[in-house]
Amino acid sequence: MNMTPTERKAYAQRMFEQEPAAFPEAHRASILQGQVLPGMAPFEARLAGGAFTYKVKADPAKWPPHTNPLDVMWRQSIEPDNSEIVMTFVNNTQFPGEPTWVFRVYFERGKATRIEKLRVEP
Repeated sequence: MNMTPTERKAYAQRMFEQEPAAFPEAHRASILQGQVLPGMAPFEARLAGGAFTYKVKADPAKWPPHTNPLDVMWRQSIEPDNSEIVMTFVNNTQFPGEPTWVFRVYFERGKATRIEKLRVEP
């Protein structure tokens, strides 16, 4: 689902109210500003970054073959595992004062560990 920044912010605020334990206070301002931070879970990154593409290699010790990759991603917030997750975003909020970037976020044990700028969108 592709939302406008205003819709994304309102959705994030509803999620903070519904599931406060899933969204650490330290990440909330960045989510509302549209910035993915190291340490965020995939769902937090989705709220911050907006629409995304993804690649998930589910942890075979935890997930059976053919598990929905979105289930794997969202579960990382409460039960991180050794799944390999990469999310790719395009927005103009991740890097304030800079143009719209395509960037990739890598996750380990359910947390963002690296954010890589790929290219400026024309």
